[in-house]
Amino acid sequence: MSRLFQAYRSLHEQGFLPILVDDDLHTNLLIEACLEAGFNVIEYTLRRRDAHRMIPWLRKNYPELYLLVGSTIDDDRIIARARRQGMEQLMTLDELADIGVDGLVSMHGFSEETIRKFCDTHLVIPAAFTLTEAMRQFASGAHFIKVLGPSLDTVRLFRSDATFGYCPILVTGGMTIERIPEAVRAGAVLSGTGFDVILRDNNPKIAGKNDMAACLRQFREEMQAAIDLMYPQLARVRGADNESWLAALPHQHHFGN
Repeated sequence: MSRLFQAYRSLHEQGFLPILVDDDLHTNLLIEACLEAGFNVIEYTLRRRDAHRMIPWLRKNYPELYLLVGSTIDDDRIIARARRQGMEQLMTLDELADIGVDGLVSMHGFSEETIRKFCDTHLVIPAAFTLTEAMRQFASGAHFIKVLGPSLDTVRLFRSDATFGYCPILVTGGMTIERIPEAVRAGAVLSGTGFDVILRDNNPKIAGKNDMAACLRQFREEMQAAIDLMYPQLARVRGADNESWLAALPHQHHFGN
């Protein structure tokens, strides 16, 4: 199978996505904590001021890691203006693709043209705020639709009976460990949280790699337990062949028939 499919299945089975946001924690420490906790898919946002330096460094030094980049924008003119205003960490989608990242995540929607351009080589995860946006972006080739929490009303709407279960949802924003089961019951198959929330109950100034890894495992275990309860068919095919696994997904996808 292609690296794209491997990234897709890895993210789906991982369930929980650790997100590197703009904070004072050292990137190396965060990455090592993710690996220690058994994660092989992460999201590195362009909000981090070192993104333009660290994303190429991560791609070179952690080739086994599936690297998604968040806070992306599919308008090069906006990025150029923002760079002139001091946001030098911003990169265009083409620049990120040239580096070799595995996925593109946005708090905005992507145009249908953008989705079609990248969806055969990268995980494409745009945000949507209406049913129409979600349907059009998924139909264009988006692999997951990002929904912003902490309210889960949009998740419930996107997974309502009249949508016939087409929409695979990643929910982020306010996804504390306590909110994860409710998010899955609402219809999300993925949840993502920044380290500012993951480490909220710990002092990030003194937390070491092992402490961070322990926090990450708690989030992942909570997500997997919620998924297994909501979608027992996924628990039965964990580790199964790709065809059986795809057939068990509780939403539509763009692989195979």
